[in-house]
Amino acid sequence: MTVAIAGKPIQNPGNLSDLARTVLAFIDGGMEWLAWAVASPSVRHDFPDETALAATVQFNLHASRFALLPSLGLCVSPVKLMTLGLADLRTLAHAEGGDNSPRTEAQVRRICDSNRLATQEDLAAGTALLDSFGMAKLPVFQILDFDDRLALHELAQLTSAGDASLGQEAAAFAVEQARTPLEFVDYCRYYLALAGKDGASGDTPDGRRQRAESALQTLLPLLFDDLGGPELSVSPVFGSPPAYEVASALDDFFSRGGRVGFSRLSEGARQIAEWADYRGETGPEAKQLVARYVAGAVAFLASRPSIQGFVGQDGACRYTVAGGAGRAELRLGMTGVLTLGECRLPL
Repeated sequence: MTVAIAGKPIQNPGNLSDLARTVLAFIDGGMEWLAWAVASPSVRHDFPDETALAATVQFNLHASRFALLPSLGLCVSPVKLMTLGLADLRTLAHAEGGDNSPRTEAQVRRICDSNRLATQEDLAAGTALLDSFGMAKLPVFQILDFDDRLALHELAQLTSAGDASLGQEAAAFAVEQARTPLEFVDYCRYYLALAGKDGASGDTPDGRRQRAESALQTLLPLLFDDLGGPELSVSPVFGSPPAYEVASALDDFFSRGGRVGFSRLSEGARQIAEWADYRGETGPEAKQLVARYVAGAVAFLASRPSIQGFVGQDGACRYTVAGGAGRAELRLGMTGVLTLGECRLPL
C-alpha cells in the first residue's frame, strides 16, 4: 500500500474515520488525491495520524493551510476542522451544500461562535471599522493577512459597545504610531485602556492624547529588554506543537534563566496599559512597574498549574495557562518564538 496512517495501510476512503472523510471532502481535490495516492505505487505516503493527512493534502494541493468553504464564506485549516465533532462537521457540510434553512443557519452560527471561527462576513466588520474611521485606504492597511483581519474584527467587537468618539480618538492616535495593522490594533487598545483608568474620565481629547503619547515615550524604551522568548519548531503545514512540548520548552528555558516577553513593542505597551496598574508613571517607577509585570508573568508561567492548547482557525495553537486567579495566553509566531499574548494576574 502507498498510503499509511500510523503504520496502518489505507486501501480506500472507507479505512478512514467518518471525521477524516468529512474533512477531506471539504478540501478541493482531497478525495481525488486520496484515490490517486492509494492507486499509485511510485510514492509511499506515511502520516502519523489523520489530522496530518488532511493538513498535508490541503497544503500540497493548494500551498495554503486554509481550506475554502465558499458557500459559507469560511476559510479554515483542516487541522481546526478535525477538532470539531462529526455532527458539527455534517451541519457545515449541509450548509456548504446549499441548505440555507433558518435552522441550519442558526446551527452554523452556533458552531462558528463556539469554535471561534470567523467568516468572511465577520472579518468584513474589521474593514468596515476602518471605513468608519476613514482609514481603509491608508498605506499601513494596504496588505492585510488573516491575523490582521482577525485582530481588526476583534477590535470592532471591542469598540462596538463603547463611546464612538473615543474609538475615533484611539484610531487617530494609533494610526500615527503604527507601522503594521497589528500595531494599529495594539495602539487602539492601549489608548482605550489608558482612557479608562481612574481619573482619566475628566480628560479632554487633547489631554488624553498627550497622556497617551507621554506614556508611550516612557514605556517603549523600557520594553526592549522584554522582547522574545524560547524558540520552538513550527511546521508550515501543521502549525504549532502540542501543549506538552511547550511545557517542556518552558521548563528548559526557565532553567537557563530565560524569560518570556512580548512579540512586538506595541503589544508590550498594550498589555502594560490593560493589565498592569499603570497610570502614567515615569522614570524609576515606570521601570519597576514594567519589571514587576514581566517578572510576575514569568513566575506564574514557571509555576504553571495547567497548560492547554486551543487550535485556531489557521490550524496554529494558542496556549492558555490558568491557575488560581491568574490566566495567561502564549502565542507562537511564524518564526517559532513563543511570546506572551496576555497575562492577567491579581494586582
